[in-house]
Amino acid sequence: MTNLFRKNLLWTAVVASLAFTGCREDDPEPVNEPEEINTVEFSLTSATGQNPTPIVITFRDLDGAGGNAPTLTPDSLRLAANTTYNARVRFLKEEAGQPVEDKTSEIEVDEPNDHEVFYTVTGANLTFSQFNEDKNTPPLKLGTRAVAAAGAASRGTVVVT
Repeated sequence: MTNLFRKNLLWTAVVASLAFTGCREDDPEPVNEPEEINTVEFSLTSATGQNPTPIVITFRDLDGAGGNAPTLTPDSLRLAANTTYNARVRFLKEEAGQPVEDKTSEIEVDEPNDHEVFYTVTGANLTFSQFNEDKNTPPLKLGTRAVAAAGAASRGTVVVT
C-alpha cells in the first residue's frame, strides 16, 4: 500500500508542477509577427527625369495562399535601352472596403534588418546596384530602393524576391 501511495503522490506532484510551470497569461507576445502583405508594387522611374511617369508592375494575391491564383499586372514591362531607372518596391496590405495600408516604411524604418529584396535578372541587359541598406555593420542591402541600368535592347525576365 505504501508503494502505491508513493507512486500516486509522485504523479500528483509531477502533474501539479506541470500545471504551475505551463503557459502563463503574462508570457510575452512573439517579437516579430508575420507581415500582412498581399500586394507588391515594383516601379521603375527614369533617373534622368526624361519620362517622369513610373513603369509599374503589381503582384496581387488578395485571398492569400491556396485561393485564387495571384495576378501580375501588367505581365510584362518595356524599358528604354541605355537608360537608368530608380527602382522601388512597395509592400501593401489591401482589404475590401478598407484603405490600402503601405507596409513599406515599417519594413524600411522599423525592421530593416529582418527583410531583404533580391533582383534576379535572366537574359535581359539590366543590372541593379546602389541598394538602400540597413544600419548594421556591415550593412545588409535592404533593396527596397535601387538603381537599375538598362543596356542595349534585350529581352529577359526580372524576378523580385
